Amino acid sequence: MPWDRLSFVRTWSRSLRQDTKVSSLSEQSSPFREMVQQEAIVVRNAVKHYESTKLVLNGLNMTVSRGSIYGLLGASGCGKTTLLSCIVGVQRLNSGEVWVLGGNPGSKGSGIPGPRVGYMPQEISLVDEFTRNDAFYYFGRINGLENDEIEARQKFLSELLQLPPRDRLVKNMSGGQQRRLSFAAALVHEPELLVLDEPTVGLDPVLRENIWDYLVKITQEENITVVITTHYIEETKNADKIGLMRSGQLLAESAPDQLLERFQCSSLEEVFLTLSRLQEDNLAVASGCTAQKSKMEDSESEMPCQERNRRMIKDETSKYKANPKQRVSRWKRFRALMVKNSLQFFRQYTGIAFAVLFPILQVCTFFIGVGGDPKGLTIGIINDEAGNCDGNFGNVWYNEEEYTCHFNNLSCKFLQHIDYSTATKEYYDDISKATEAVHNGKLSGVIFFSRNFSEALWTRMENFIHTDEADILAGQIQVSLDMSDRQIGLFLQKKLFDYFFEFYEDVVKYCKISRKFASLPLQFKDPIYGPMDIDYRRFMASPYIITLLFFLANTISTSLIITDKAKGVWNRSLVQGVTTAEILLSHILAQNIIIVINTIMTLCLCFPILGLNCTGSIFTVACFGFFSGICGLMYGFFLSVMCTNHTTAHYASAGSLFPLILLCGVLWPVEGMPQVLRWISYLMPMTLPAISLRGVMEKGQSIYELDVYSGLFVISGWALFFLIVCLVSLRLKSTY
Repeated sequence: MPWDRLSFVRTWSRSLRQDTKVSSLSEQSSPFREMVQQEAIVVRNAVKHYESTKLVLNGLNMTVSRGSIYGLLGASGCGKTTLLSCIVGVQRLNSGEVWVLGGNPGSKGSGIPGPRVGYMPQEISLVDEFTRNDAFYYFGRINGLENDEIEARQKFLSELLQLPPRDRLVKNMSGGQQRRLSFAAALVHEPELLVLDEPTVGLDPVLRENIWDYLVKITQEENITVVITTHYIEETKNADKIGLMRSGQLLAESAPDQLLERFQCSSLEEVFLTLSRLQEDNLAVASGCTAQKSKMEDSESEMPCQERNRRMIKDETSKYKANPKQRVSRWKRFRALMVKNSLQFFRQYTGIAFAVLFPILQVCTFFIGVGGDPKGLTIGIINDEAGNCDGNFGNVWYNEEEYTCHFNNLSCKFLQHIDYSTATKEYYDDISKATEAVHNGKLSGVIFFSRNFSEALWTRMENFIHTDEADILAGQIQVSLDMSDRQIGLFLQKKLFDYFFEFYEDVVKYCKISRKFASLPLQFKDPIYGPMDIDYRRFMASPYIITLLFFLANTISTSLIITDKAKGVWNRSLVQGVTTAEILLSHILAQNIIIVINTIMTLCLCFPILGLNCTGSIFTVACFGFFSGICGLMYGFFLSVMCTNHTTAHYASAGSLFPLILLCGVLWPVEGMPQVLRWISYLMPMTLPAISLRGVMEKGQSIYELDVYSGLFVISGWALFFLIVCLVSLRLKSTY
């Protein structure tokens, strides 16, 4: 850098620093307030940081005139995108002020966010399931356009930007086609302010030139203001003003020709290099230049071109003083959101398959795989009385003259009652070998009969009180089970008890003894609720229905908001005036359709098709299923709002699945838990509803009983809680 040029820049910077205090005071004056109303964008002392050590904007000052093109130049990471986000209201400055079209973004009556601005983010920010036509209609409707206006703009912009066919999906477009369509979405409603973040990256040079010609035309003929960032410095030659940005500061802003003349450079790259070196030498000088240069631009001697633009704007001051805003009805925006959500879902064929087939798969798997009797068991037999019982079925005969009964090989008669569907019998000669087979997992248990089993059993029956201990032991059937698998062990216990009483009733019947003699003193009458021999599937059915519908809805909604944010559609919609509450409500209503489908399919499979019994109202059961789905949907949205990426959200969803299942009574009764854990379980969103649903299905209770409607209140209360948390969190994270 020549010495005289560097000396000139430093001398100019010192003079600007001397006037900084005067500038800050003058900004509070009436002329400054008038400038805020007349200029399109005014940024003063902007500071933005995401962490305490990461300063993105550092005291930045910027002025954009109405009806002009402002080119914002700078390397990646210098803060351009953050600055634009603050201008359109997506983010908020930590300190400093920003005025856009006469008001602060997000303030009441400013119209920003809203249809006054058109925003193209650096990302594509389009829904993958949109066609070209869908993208035009979505962004047109949320900005208040009618269908005929959208069609007219679509035809014009399609020719200007050489867009792909109207029925081509965004995900099937090339990167350049997606970027051009994203650009068109920002232009469709002809906004007063157009904010474009690198719209020409990767485009054909001829098309890029056409785009710049169009931008120049709309600024001159329609008084539209354009703020554009780009990596191609020399393409900003048509801009009315350019700002050179580095490390969160605006090094200079002026017309391109004036920058070249002022810094005695032959190209804008050289100007940028000069200012970058100066910034590194003296950051304070660069800051002073940035804070004061807008004041110098107001003088006629420095910038006559800028003054002409000012006069043009002053001639039209009356037009902007009223601050007109295009009002867009909430219904029109909401309808556009509903169409968007529907297209997103119905064009994801895997999602449709999931919504339809997954409930079928889950319910069928439950009914087929749970609650059935264990099969393929093997039990070892050591029969010292009759060996393998080959051809021996055991005998019982009664002597009517002596009134006595005689038994022979009753062990074989008992073994006949053991059905092969319960267990396969495998005979052993030695009890130690049978025990070793249990240890090796080959047997589920061992049954042992003593040598004089039949005689000892008769002695026990004939003279129960005076029977000695040896005969009592000999008359017992000794059973040793493998109880490491509790369900199989309890199943074999119950079956062997049932088989013994069947066998014993047959024996006493042949001996002319009342069958009641074979019964225990404990008599179980018909149950008050449910059948005597209820299976485990029926016990699990009510909490299973609740948890299934809860997590079906949760799985769908967990990623919805994260996907919208990751694709950039969320912020882009907010810039156009859509509220977070509208986006959330539209997702809820769209997903309600899926919840209704899942509920109907689940209940139809459980009750009419697979024969699950319900003694109460099926309508009440349907209410529990639907509200369980709603609660799961709200829980998914809660995770989607709280988590920043899909991985974290799915980890949180999966991590919460098992505690909820374990504590809601689906695997084990709540009464079997410690007292503290039981109260925690009752606070869960699925425990009391599952208990209430079991009362409807097994006891026939109505929805008007406390045990039933308390469950509905709990699950509805959780759904409302998750909804409120989502709305509050979105509002806190939002800048509006």
